[in-house]
Amino acid sequence: MNKEPIPHNEFLEIEKEFHDNYANKLDWDTPLEERLSYDTESISHAKIEERFVKMLGSVKGKKILDIGSGFGNAALNLAQKGAIVTSIDISPNLIKGCKYRAQKNDLEVDFRIMDAQNLEFEDNTFDIILGYRTIHHLQDINAFLIGAHRCLKPSGFVLFVEPQKHNPFVEFGRIFIRNSYKDDRTPTEHPLVPSDLRLMKKIFGNMEKDEYLFLSSACQFFSIKGYKTLFKITDRIFTPIDSLLWHLPFLRPLYWQVLVKCEKQ
Repeated sequence: MNKEPIPHNEFLEIEKEFHDNYANKLDWDTPLEERLSYDTESISHAKIEERFVKMLGSVKGKKILDIGSGFGNAALNLAQKGAIVTSIDISPNLIKGCKYRAQKNDLEVDFRIMDAQNLEFEDNTFDIILGYRTIHHLQDINAFLIGAHRCLKPSGFVLFVEPQKHNPFVEFGRIFIRNSYKDDRTPTEHPLVPSDLRLMKKIFGNMEKDEYLFLSSACQFFSIKGYKTLFKITDRIFTPIDSLLWHLPFLRPLYWQVLVKCEKQ
């Protein structure tokens, strides 16, 4: 039996509380590094970021909307490269911390508290809308995508990195994580399923995507448990195998991370 969906305001409160608590654990004086994501520990995560930056292209002078401010890495690095950046998050504490980091690094970013499902911007405002493991925290991806399409300029594009639902190793691990690391996941998040990707393609009329981390996703649990050497060894073994298996299209929905780009035509 399907669960009754919770009211949207209640959903937002759950996400806000979780990420406010997460913000309180962060060291906002951490020096700004030249990377968009905090997670480049594995070979595949580093490849994802490299590909993300390549698909992003030159950002100087571009108006960019960053969905999910987080620690501010993406927004601040893009501002360093000359982009005109607006960054939104549902968490007041994350926004407060990001504003502090921007001031500390003498960078200008328009950080705002906002629900990504209700984008408060004029039509045709942004050249690029991007997010790094963000939209799986949204209750209604369809509402967000329609809003993102509206806010993009013609020929603008969305670019996202998101987890997929059906990776067998991660799905098995979710039980382990839920029991031992329950504070690391929101109860409302939902990794993407194939129908979410079909929805993106339907709304934008096009899609470019790459999948990452199939067998190598199992190595993440060595990292979680602190077995760093074992993690690095197994990651080096499985990542090249993942690259070969990627050429079998029926396996791609089983990869853990997907990088997606859709252009407004």
